[in-house]
Amino acid sequence: MSAAQEDQDVAGDPERAAGLAPQRTDGFIPPDVLVTDEHSPGPHGPVPVRVYRPHNAEAEGPVLVWCHGGAFAFGDIDMPEADVTARVVAAQAGAVVVSVDYRRAADGVHYPVPLDDVVAAYEWAIHLADDSGTAGPRVHLGGASAGATLAAGACLRIRDTGGHLPSSLLLLYPCMHPVLPAASAELTAKLTGFPPQMRYEPEMFEALIENYLGAPAATATSYAMPALADLRGLPRTLLVNCEHDALRASGEAFADSLREAGVDTCLRTAPGVAHGHLNRPHLAEAQRTLADMSHWIKGEPTCR
Repeated sequence: MSAAQEDQDVAGDPERAAGLAPQRTDGFIPPDVLVTDEHSPGPHGPVPVRVYRPHNAEAEGPVLVWCHGGAFAFGDIDMPEADVTARVVAAQAGAVVVSVDYRRAADGVHYPVPLDDVVAAYEWAIHLADDSGTAGPRVHLGGASAGATLAAGACLRIRDTGGHLPSSLLLLYPCMHPVLPAASAELTAKLTGFPPQMRYEPEMFEALIENYLGAPAATATSYAMPALADLRGLPRTLLVNCEHDALRASGEAFADSLREAGVDTCLRTAPGVAHGHLNRPHLAEAQRTLADMSHWIKGEPTCR
């Protein structure tokens, strides 16, 4: 069974149907790192964060603020996309990883609350890296799926408010548009046979976005849906799409917009996998993506 085919049996699971990929590790054992649960201050109350530190971490090593996915309403910092990703990147890059347990769009919570939490956690991480607040050049910001949307939106707000921009953005299979761009003929063919929930049919996609916004999709701001923004001045960006993923249309269009805005952009498509492959770290392609992320935040060549 291919990695993409693994993802087709999802219709009975509401979280998967909402866009949260299957959480399978199949015996994959992530590296041992030091883990602590902490809190950053935030405008809506303390924001839980889980901090991953490699053994014998270097004082001047990189820092990654990381946001899990889950259609804005699901997911947590225990899922592989959050926990395994943080452990592997901490070990491979010698990085401190701050995984953000932002408030999700459920039980009356809507935008901008999740975004506010991510901005607050990022600002806390800046001071974690350097109490003088001058460590921005070695602090990176990223996320997967909805978490990538939040990371990009947070970076835009930080840019516009004069904060310390991250050294880079890491955007994994992102959703950047309030209306999903039309899929190419090639992508449409790749999605043949997938259930409607994984093709992000318009009605389902609109419901996900409007649940996050708490308002019609047409009211989205550029911080909520970064494809609407002027992207000039953003830091260098690693963007990884999944080959068998309807959201690839959004990621590809966003990469084009970044390049048009003069942003140094590395775009790659993870072959043979469906949305959310970091939730299946036993896959070779997930391990390659994790290695690419680690190389990226160390400033090593990634696009090849």
